[in-house]
Amino acid sequence: MGWSLGKPKRKKQYPSNEFRNLKGSKRERFIAERKSKGLTQAQLGEIVGCSASMISAIESGRVKPGLEVSMKLEMALETSFLELFCDL
Repeated sequence: MGWSLGKPKRKKQYPSNEFRNLKGSKRERFIAERKSKGLTQAQLGEIVGCSASMISAIESGRVKPGLEVSMKLEMALETSFLELFCDL
């Protein structure tokens, strides 16, 4: 009959259409800088004042960092925003 008792599948919601193409891309430079400093996502998140999941979302391209977070990332990684996120 077509009835299903499982959860309905939800489509991914993106804040805008520009994120639709970034689904699988990584911010390689950002990840490399974090790793070169010997930091985990959780450690960097603690320094910046956000969660490890937020750092993961930034690395995977699901979220763009806000002004405050991006400034703290620049200071923590000692690198400019344009070098960290050259693909934005």
